[in-house]
Amino acid sequence: MTRFEAKVKARAQDISDLTERVGGFLHDGGVDTHATHHVGMILDELLTNLATHGGAADADAAVRISIEKDRVFVEISDNGPPFDPRSTPDPDVAAPLEERGIGGLGLFLMRKLASDIRYDRSDARNHTSFAVSRR
Repeated sequence: MTRFEAKVKARAQDISDLTERVGGFLHDGGVDTHATHHVGMILDELLTNLATHGGAADADAAVRISIEKDRVFVEISDNGPPFDPRSTPDPDVAAPLEERGIGGLGLFLMRKLASDIRYDRSDARNHTSFAVSRR
């Protein structure tokens, strides 16, 4: 099993730098482009939400990634306000665009692309994890 660990602030440039580093790590670890893209997109969504919706752009986040035989497993720990990404309702994607509310699609996509999504709040930190299948 190959591992990646990093600490990041939930700021746009730091998130971008992190997803680029993660992409390189996954590529070097033999993870296909499809799974690599999904991991990067979900990481970006969770960390961006921490900054924009959680009001915690200066929150410290620790990211750990493991490349396993059949999946990529990601763990994020942050000191932002409590937030369980599984708790938001799915948007009505069948409704006409003009009738849909703003937001909610990123977490909806996360729930569609990832498996084994978990959340826990302990020691004043959010602990979120998910897996992306290696195709």
